[in-house]
Formats: sequence, C-alpha cells, structure tokens
Amino acid sequence: MTEINNPHDKFFKEVFANRDGAEEFLRYYLPENVVELLDLNSLEYTKDTFVDTQLKEYFPDMLFTIQLRDGSPGYVYILFEHKSYQEPLAAFHLLRYMVKIWEMLLKRREESRFPVIIPLVLYHGKKGWKAGSRFRDLFNCPEDILIYIPDFQYLLWDATRYKDEEIKGMAILRVALLLMKPKFCKRRVCRRCKAARAQTYYRYFKPLPTPQIR
Repeated sequence: MTEINNPHDKFFKEVFANRDGAEEFLRYYLPENVVELLDLNSLEYTKDTFVDTQLKEYFPDMLFTIQLRDGSPGYVYILFEHKSYQEPLAAFHLLRYMVKIWEMLLKRREESRFPVIIPLVLYHGKKGWKAGSRFRDLFNCPEDILIYIPDFQYLLWDATRYKDEEIKGMAILRVALLLMKPKFCKRRVCRRCKAARAQTYYRYFKPLPTPQIR
C-alpha cells in the first residue's frame, strides 16, 4: 500500500479502513435508494490504489468490495479531493481509475461481466463544489450526438454543505468528517485551527467523569 504522508489522509484512511466507519458513512451519506440495494455487512477494504503517482498528493483513493442485495458483486471507489481549488476533470479522472479497476479484474479473471463501481468524491475545499458530476458535462456538443458519448455520474460529499450538527455517524467518523470542513486549515501554526481541532476532539472524546466514592 502507498505510504501516506498527509496526517489528515492517514487519519481519514484509518477511519475508513475500519469497516464500521466506512459502513456508517455509506449508510448515512449515500442516497437511500442506493443503500437499499447494497449489503453493507459485506463491505471490505481492498488496499488497492489506482491514482497516478504524481496525483496522489491531491487525490488519495480507497477501493471497497461490496455485495449487492441480489448477490452480484460490486465496488465502492472513493476519491478524496485535496486541492485548494475544484478539479473540473474529476469525472475524467474517475473514469480512468474505474477502467483500471475493471482491467485488474479482467487480468485476474475474477468476473465474467463487469461489476458495478459506485464512484464517490469527498471534497473539503473552502467553496462549495460547482463542477458537474456527470462525465457528459465535460463535452460541448449537440444533444443528438450525446448518445455516442460514454456517461456516468459520481456521488459527491461536499463538506461545505454540512453544518457541524448535521454530521452523522459514530464518534470517530464524525471527527474525521468535521476535520475535513474548511474551518480546519492545514497550517500548523494557525492557533485558531488548533483550538478548533481540540474542541472537536474534546466534544466526541472527552473523558468520562471520575465516579465519586462515598
């Protein structure tokens, strides 16, 4: 597995590598109609990575296997968007990485048909995500030609769209997601951010009061 240099990435990947954390994230933040089609108890982290070496600093990724309720295999592919600005080619990058996953499966001869891959982007820039979430949004062509263009849509978790109290899940997951919010900048010398981090950890991990002995 590729070494993780960014402490935020390392912490977040540790949270998601724990099946409980990843399962709760999918349960709370995927569309309900999609969750109903998935067997979340079958979720497993694969440790495979598909991002190009030069982009790993900006796009850490995680791949999970999952079974659908009908018994067919599937995957959940998560791409973390760590650039200070939005990546307009996110759909293009996702398509490349999903093709790499399918190519890997073809080489292993694990599937006779392509399994579904649910692509998910986690974004925590300062401004709300405005890029289109469909691959076809990258094209400018007449409507009658669009049918000849491959298309898919990725799911988006945008940290700017959630208030602190709207973050759901187990305590460690909420901490990970709260740390992705823009108010937690990456400048180590920022006292305001250090204080905010400390308050967040204290909110979810404050020690239990010591019982009094009578």
